[in-house]
Amino acid sequence: METNKIYCGDTLTVLKTFPDECVDLIITSPPYFNLRSYSLTDKNSKEIGLEKTPAEYVNKLVEIFNECKRILKKSGSFWLNISDSY
Repeated sequence: METNKIYCGDTLTVLKTFPDECVDLIITSPPYFNLRSYSLTDKNSKEIGLEKTPAEYVNKLVEIFNECKRILKKSGSFWLNISDSY
């Protein structure tokens, strides 16, 4: 695994390529539910935050965070910045 590299792509797809317990720190601020679309062209985008219900949004985040847990070292830290904007 490389150091100081930016990975671009679908979050879940990219995280699944990482080996177990390889990351020291995860800092994330996911898009808030139903606040805005970051896709300028694809109105049917599957981006996070555009789910139909808050429950679907939370389920998607949990799926991603489970993958984060898998790749995070036992001594690692996870920081989540999220607010209530709905």
